[in-house]
Amino acid sequence: MQIKEYYVGLNFPDKLSRLESLAYNLWWTYNNSAKDLFKMINPDLWWQTQYNPIEVIQSLSTEDLSVLEKDQVFLSRLDNVWGEYIDYIKNPKWFESISPSPDFQNFQVAYFSAEYGIHESLQTYAGGLGILSGDHCKSSSDLGIPFVAVGLLYRNGYFHQYLNSDGWQLETYPYNEFMKMPISRIRDENGNETYIEIEAQERIIYVRLWQVDMGFVRFILLDTDIDKNSEEDRAITGKLYDGDMGMRIKQEIILGVGGIRALTKLGISPTVYHINEGHPAFSFIERLRNLVTEKNLSFDEAVEFIKKTTVFTTHTPVPAGFDKFSQEDIFHHLGPILDNSPVKPHDIMGLGRFNPADTNEPFSMAVCGVKMSAYRNGVSKLHGSVSKTIFSPLWPELNDAFIPIDYITNGIHLPTWISDELKTLYNRYLGENWHIKPYHFELWENVDDIPDLELFEAKQTQKVRLVEFIRTKVKSGISFRGGSQGEMLKANEILNPNILTLGFARRFASYKRAALLFSDTERLNKILNNPDLPVQIIIAGKAHPKDTEGKEIIKKIYHIARQPEFRDKIAFVEDYDIEVAKYIVRGVDVWINTPRRPMEASGTSGMKVAANGGLNFSILDGWWVEGYNGYNGWTIGAGEEYEDYEYQDYVEAQEIYDKLEHEITPLFYDKDKSGLPRQWIQMMKASIKEVCMNFNTTRMVKEYYEKFYAHLHKIHNEYIKDDFKNLKDFIVWKNDLKNKWKDIKIVKGYLTADNLYLGEEAELCAEVYTNGINPQNVAVYAIMEFNSKSSGFNNPIFIQLNHEGEEDENLLSLYKKKLTLKCAGKMKLVFAGFPTHDFVVNKFENNMVIWE
Repeated sequence: MQIKEYYVGLNFPDKLSRLESLAYNLWWTYNNSAKDLFKMINPDLWWQTQYNPIEVIQSLSTEDLSVLEKDQVFLSRLDNVWGEYIDYIKNPKWFESISPSPDFQNFQVAYFSAEYGIHESLQTYAGGLGILSGDHCKSSSDLGIPFVAVGLLYRNGYFHQYLNSDGWQLETYPYNEFMKMPISRIRDENGNETYIEIEAQERIIYVRLWQVDMGFVRFILLDTDIDKNSEEDRAITGKLYDGDMGMRIKQEIILGVGGIRALTKLGISPTVYHINEGHPAFSFIERLRNLVTEKNLSFDEAVEFIKKTTVFTTHTPVPAGFDKFSQEDIFHHLGPILDNSPVKPHDIMGLGRFNPADTNEPFSMAVCGVKMSAYRNGVSKLHGSVSKTIFSPLWPELNDAFIPIDYITNGIHLPTWISDELKTLYNRYLGENWHIKPYHFELWENVDDIPDLELFEAKQTQKVRLVEFIRTKVKSGISFRGGSQGEMLKANEILNPNILTLGFARRFASYKRAALLFSDTERLNKILNNPDLPVQIIIAGKAHPKDTEGKEIIKKIYHIARQPEFRDKIAFVEDYDIEVAKYIVRGVDVWINTPRRPMEASGTSGMKVAANGGLNFSILDGWWVEGYNGYNGWTIGAGEEYEDYEYQDYVEAQEIYDKLEHEITPLFYDKDKSGLPRQWIQMMKASIKEVCMNFNTTRMVKEYYEKFYAHLHKIHNEYIKDDFKNLKDFIVWKNDLKNKWKDIKIVKGYLTADNLYLGEEAELCAEVYTNGINPQNVAVYAIMEFNSKSSGFNNPIFIQLNHEGEEDENLLSLYKKKLTLKCAGKMKLVFAGFPTHDFVVNKFENNMVIWE
């Protein structure tokens, strides 16, 4: 039996036609008025479909449309929402306000990521990486930055989790019906679907292109589940992060190589490429092939062009987390793609190795990302330092402080994650600028103006909603497992919105130590069931389908939660996703995070909690190292790192129990005569201000633009002039410099001063033998640091010396700089020389440095 499928398109009356436009632009995902409009059509279906407007409007019959067309209240709401949407599109954005020069008319960022967490109705994400990518895109739209995002469209997306009666995690992969999602097929001018082709062994893989619109951002999603392909190739975009490494390399080829081809097919010409984690690194290989084959650049010229137009962001704190492929895999899968190109698989192996000459070293996607980009960054200050250590073999002669890897700390998209109750308060006491112009960060100081009672009641409303949601979820799970009526009745007694609520939700990887809080159940029982100061815990999170250890942790917690003394005080919420996350981060009072430092690259869940008035209680890892200010939450430990993990777990578990019992819980219940915990509320306000002001994706994206995007765009435009003349000249200059560089010497470097005292003037001097190189091409720096706590450098200061002329008799160039001594104490000083050129973006980028 052959079942044929047809798609019946929507056909709205003129008065309702704007509904379809609104539904297909994901601007509505963070606009309350728009969401309320779709909910108004069919509240039950809105909830059942996980807030999917496409399914809601597709359910409308001609009779339903006729009723809506005559509903003046609905039409008025529609007019208002459409007005808000038009205002969003037409109002000047930050990118316009900075008045870029005419050279920025062609500015375009292409952002590549394996996953995007935008909304519950679009299953293209697994966890934190995807949520961050989605928030990045939302803020790029809010700021008006020309931005296109590239990813894969998964037929099943990430798995849905449920627990059996023994607490063991099982997985289901519901079928994603694309026609019921807010996406559309990309068609050409004749209305035909758009495809690209990827060469594989003795066959072609066909890839269909889909589009998602969100404000100003356009998503291009790639799909291989089409009739033209074999069953094997149709499965490539079947499941996110599922399958063996053979499937992983196919997915990453479709993402990287296919993503570049999709942009070319659609006539999109990015000037900056942002590669989010190593998964899209094969985009470098396709760009390399294009530049050599179509632009007639040499291999070195093409590599240089790619580097100077690319940002690479790493999110992984351990080398084991990087995708690596054998030479055999690279040759097998990329060979057909490079078959008719001067670039061969052997040529590219070195791009993904720490040591290009080591034929036994696999191809690392992350190493390729670092090597093929001019700017690289971790996602928090600590993670930036960790990343420097991980990739230090690429700069073997440098102190870690000098390794050219930066950091930009992650943030959250505030309008997406802040609850309706707090949005109302913020509108009232901060003004609408917090939402319309979230980059006006100083307005968050006005949080202090919010009356304590209103803030506390808003938080209480969120907790009531959270408890009701969890009870509904628990009853749904009981019903699914065939539980008894007694269990269903008991589910109505789970949790109490009036008591201190702790939250813990994340991926159940072993380093996140989800079981730490449950390591001493006797002491936990004493804390949770204190009759005067009761506490409850909400747990959520998934283990990877192949992570048996993570599943064992879930099972252990599940069994503890079912013990009589904990049954009403601990709730495990199944199938952690965006919807569950929103309820939890908005409703809990305290967020607990227990990673093994420094294994948490950043973490953004705690930011979402803080933006909703919750407090963080966390290991000093990831973003919390920067976010904790002494009065907006609590720390676990003081940033120690242990070799004995068992001892570490014991020490930190005891600290968790101690602080919960003696500090956190008493503070929550310390209420004045009006029934308000005044000190707690002051901490809530401090938490809101610190996070909303500093840990949002508006700040984050602005930082990417100002530190990376703008500079790379300028280099792109300079490089493409006159058939890449500037690029080719720079390669000649760099190669000439390399030949002479080894003989350059800083003969002498010294500091002179009449008196080495604070406030006195001193002069830095260096005598340099430049080996015939123009002294203007050698930048000489004094590298200084005051009162460092280590033998090396931690936070060095670079002071560039001025070229003052030559000493003819010694053929030495003199470099000098006067300065005022602004610090007292021990001063470390070293002199170093670097190549200097308008196209050198980092002193250490070429591994060319001379030391005194």
